[in-house]
Amino acid sequence: MDFASVFEMTAIDWVLLVLLVVLFWRWLRRRGEPDVTPPVPPLPKRDMTLEELRRFDGVHDEHILFALNGTIYDVSRGRNFYGPGCAYSALAGRDATRSLSTMNIKDVRDEWDDHEDLTSAEKESANDWEMSLKYKYPTVGKLIKSEAERTDYGGEISTIQM
Repeated sequence: MDFASVFEMTAIDWVLLVLLVVLFWRWLRRRGEPDVTPPVPPLPKRDMTLEELRRFDGVHDEHILFALNGTIYDVSRGRNFYGPGCAYSALAGRDATRSLSTMNIKDVRDEWDDHEDLTSAEKESANDWEMSLKYKYPTVGKLIKSEAERTDYGGEISTIQM
């Protein structure tokens, strides 16, 4: 056996070698590029009715909002949790108080919910959720039952509470 015969390459060997080099090159190039989606611009502060809130579900608008204890949060940064097809997508565009307090994602109501029938433990759970969310996501406004309750925020932009 001569040394040159060991390194003989057929056409299939060349194709596989080129394919391997191309895949390796693409892998190296991709490692340097972070998969960062541009942030969603902040919303102006405003109060919303349930009907207005429903539009902000990540499908009809790029923003994802939900209400908790009457406060509306912009959870668009958490698109991997609250976005369409994700684990908590049922909360997007809705009043999530009942769902989060009972730890039942399917317990979302389409009509106004005054939460009067929640137990004290469930209300405490909702308050705990609110404490964690208000330092993580911008507050957009209040969930209101009618247009008459609307507050004028004077063009103020939604921000995270400190």
